[in-house]
Amino acid sequence: MPSDPMLHGLDAEQRAAVTTLASPLAIVAAAGSGKTTVLTRRIAYRSAHGTATPQHVLALTFTREAAAELKRRLRRLDIREPIEAGTFHGVALRLLRDRALAANHAPPHVANDRLRLAREVASELKLQVEPYGALADLDWAKARMVTPDRYEGAIRITRRRTSLPPARFADFAAAYERLKRRRGVVDFDDLLTHTIEALRTDRPWAEGVHWRYRHFFVDEVQDLNPLQHAMLEALRAGRPDLCLVGDPRQAIYGWNGADPTTLAEVEVRYPGVTVVALTSNYRCSPQVVRAGAAALAASGQHDDSESRQPGAATVLVQQHVDEAAEAQAVARHLRGLLHHH
Repeated sequence: MPSDPMLHGLDAEQRAAVTTLASPLAIVAAAGSGKTTVLTRRIAYRSAHGTATPQHVLALTFTREAAAELKRRLRRLDIREPIEAGTFHGVALRLLRDRALAANHAPPHVANDRLRLAREVASELKLQVEPYGALADLDWAKARMVTPDRYEGAIRITRRRTSLPPARFADFAAAYERLKRRRGVVDFDDLLTHTIEALRTDRPWAEGVHWRYRHFFVDEVQDLNPLQHAMLEALRAGRPDLCLVGDPRQAIYGWNGADPTTLAEVEVRYPGVTVVALTSNYRCSPQVVRAGAAALAASGQHDDSESRQPGAATVLVQQHVDEAAEAQAVARHLRGLLHHH
């Protein structure tokens, strides 16, 4: 067993992912393989061994809860120096606020009622459209970096169902941007586009940001959209110290513009990348892992993960007419289990 406390309790694949000096690095982590543990231990291991300086680390997560958990785990590993961890939007907001304050400008104000803005735009354009759906269309286009003039072609290619009439998308998007400017507000994706633009055009500020962030760790890479990927590349500025963690088989945000090919095609996107696979599933029974592999195979994907748990009950497969019927069936099944226990 390794004597280094940063490696305590890790299997051989996990130890390899934590200790490799390779960069850039992609860790393809099967479900239940200890992804968060490996990501945290790698940051801690590199910090403890002097190959990364904590104050120059940036860990990008998909949720604020994940960022908070990563920081808690690092503290438990006795990493006391501050490590910045946050979502793409959270990091972008902090950077833009710092930049505004340094220039004695007002910091960005994030709109807190986008539905009201969307309703006003729909009313102005005399469009009968559900505001939430209209915002979803806007967010998808911005996340995919699809400009209004390319929108109709993009939704044809992706077969995306839209709320806004495609021919009116450009009008709606332009009116929405005008209204935000009049109100002096931005939305969440504006934070990313403004950060990217500032990094491209404000060279002194960009140099300071690049000095501050030197070691990049990115969680749930399969759920990144092209806009988030562009922000990562603007922050990284071509430097190789990058660790990507995720699993293209667990992508769940395609409806919102996510692009799982970042990991699926990682060797094309990042020439010279080292790929380390975590294939042991410590969460699920063999029956569940086999059922998941069968479902993936039916969609043309391969899963070579293996369960490290004892055998359990056979997986029950059911088919329902819609989501409501599915939810009702699950509730009935749970009531039955509670009744018998």
